[in-house]
Amino acid sequence: MRLSTSLFYQRAQDSLTTSQSRLDKVQLQLTKQTRILSPADDPIGNSQVLALDEKLAQNAQFDRNSTTLENNLRREESVLSNMVDFVQKARTLAVNAGNGSLSAENREAVALELRNIEQALFDFTNSQDEAGEYIFAGYQNRIQPMEYDQGTESYSYRSDDGQREIQLSPSLYLPAGDPGSKVFSNLSKRLDLEFTAGQGFVEEYRATNIDDLDAYWDGTPNTASATIEITAGNNYQVVDAGGTTLASGAYTPGMEIEFEGVAVKTSESMGVGDQIDLNIGEPVSRNILTQIGDLADSLENSGPEGKNFFRQEIASSLTAFDDAISSLTDTQAKIGARLNVLESSRLSNADIEIVNKKARSDISDVDYSTAVTDLIKNETIYSAAQQVFSRVSRLSLFDYL
Repeated sequence: MRLSTSLFYQRAQDSLTTSQSRLDKVQLQLTKQTRILSPADDPIGNSQVLALDEKLAQNAQFDRNSTTLENNLRREESVLSNMVDFVQKARTLAVNAGNGSLSAENREAVALELRNIEQALFDFTNSQDEAGEYIFAGYQNRIQPMEYDQGTESYSYRSDDGQREIQLSPSLYLPAGDPGSKVFSNLSKRLDLEFTAGQGFVEEYRATNIDDLDAYWDGTPNTASATIEITAGNNYQVVDAGGTTLASGAYTPGMEIEFEGVAVKTSESMGVGDQIDLNIGEPVSRNILTQIGDLADSLENSGPEGKNFFRQEIASSLTAFDDAISSLTDTQAKIGARLNVLESSRLSNADIEIVNKKARSDISDVDYSTAVTDLIKNETIYSAAQQVFSRVSRLSLFDYL
């Protein structure tokens, strides 16, 4: 068989190229620490590795989500803890304000401290995270959740009731916060009475059933004012602006007259012919901020002419403060439960990650002993091919003449 010079060199080049390719592949496997450099190396194994890579990336995202969720919950927990402390302080001040030995000036001092607590709690209800988002604003976290209404002298929640959730596993979602509508829910309703005449005959007033008053009040002139009058024969009657009798009966000086969920205690000096005129305002829903503001207002106006009207506000506040503390601590408990679930989910994800990494390693990782052996073998083959070509290419017929 006759070999042309070009065919000889072509065969030699092919041999060297093949040896070089095999050597490069083994070196690349060792460098990248994987035996699957392309889908052609192992089609089934490559598809399994891609699926496992996706699961590992998903787990990494869940891990980042858990960090974000923990930060959000820890921040909310801290804010709620501070709020509980302030509400407890306000409750202590309310108890102290009921001390009969306090003067009007003393009660004004208590009111001043309550105003400071009111402002601090207002700031807490509008707390923001590091991104400037309000943590108690539900879905609308760019809208300030709590605001003050000068007209009604009350605070109200103006965002939604939504709870943003963060995914911690393919099937687990946990709330990242709580809307203010649940945390700072309305505790009571304010009895809004203004005495326009006969104030001197009023010792105290209170709400016996604010829901009854709320149902009665419709904003019309007839229901927005009323008159308590002592008629001949020591009888009393309560008539609204439209002339409708709301209550009537025998009158005893100093008695408490009830009508439409309101009770007014008269003084001993009130008698036949005397009357009390009052305006009835719409009952205003009160959350913890409004409750503290109303208590401070009643204490600021508790001078000698104010009688004992503030005492009813103190009694109402104590109940409201207890309810507020209960609501805040219940929310704290829910946060604690979420943190426990988060930690369990984090551990579960860590276990799954270990399993997935091992499975991926079993499929794709290079076997170092085999790879090193192949490397040495292919280096030897490549070196031998070079040497053979070098020797054979120098052979000539003239060497034998």
